[in-house]
Amino acid sequence: MILAGIILAEAATLDGKYAAQSQNYGAEARGGMSRADVILSDTEIDYSWGLGFDILVALTQEGYDQNIAEVKPEGIVLVDSDLVQRTLFSKIISLPFRQIAKDLSEERAINMAALGAIAAFCPYVSRESIATIITKRLPSSRVDINLRAFDQCMQSAQIPKLEFSDNKEKFEI
Repeated sequence: MILAGIILAEAATLDGKYAAQSQNYGAEARGGMSRADVILSDTEIDYSWGLGFDILVALTQEGYDQNIAEVKPEGIVLVDSDLVQRTLFSKIISLPFRQIAKDLSEERAINMAALGAIAAFCPYVSRESIATIITKRLPSSRVDINLRAFDQCMQSAQIPKLEFSDNKEKFEI
């Protein structure tokens, strides 16, 4: 999710928003716990550490368990339907991020699938700006498949979006 956080922050700046992004890795070199925090705002950000999430994306049960307490009461939690089974939150959206990536024969596209779901709920970033940054950041041989994962999840998340949409000055992910 680190690259997804970077892409989200860069895309927001293309759309004229302010963005702050931070990341934290576990001790493992790859495949371990990692976290990317992104703050997006219409106004200058004076404190770059999130004070609660509007959206939490959990691709593992461990990620969910470690971060659920930081979600605002009105926040939304997006989880991988195969990898996160125990959830106790009122606004949970479960999508098959990993399965979508597998179906595209690119398991690493799980992050762009999750980014698509984030984009469906985030009023600060356009699909066009995210696609521009994905194209810029990823190897050309991986752009199409990652955009397909992104678009598939963005579209899948549109139905629950109608129930949860909210307009805010600041958005923390």
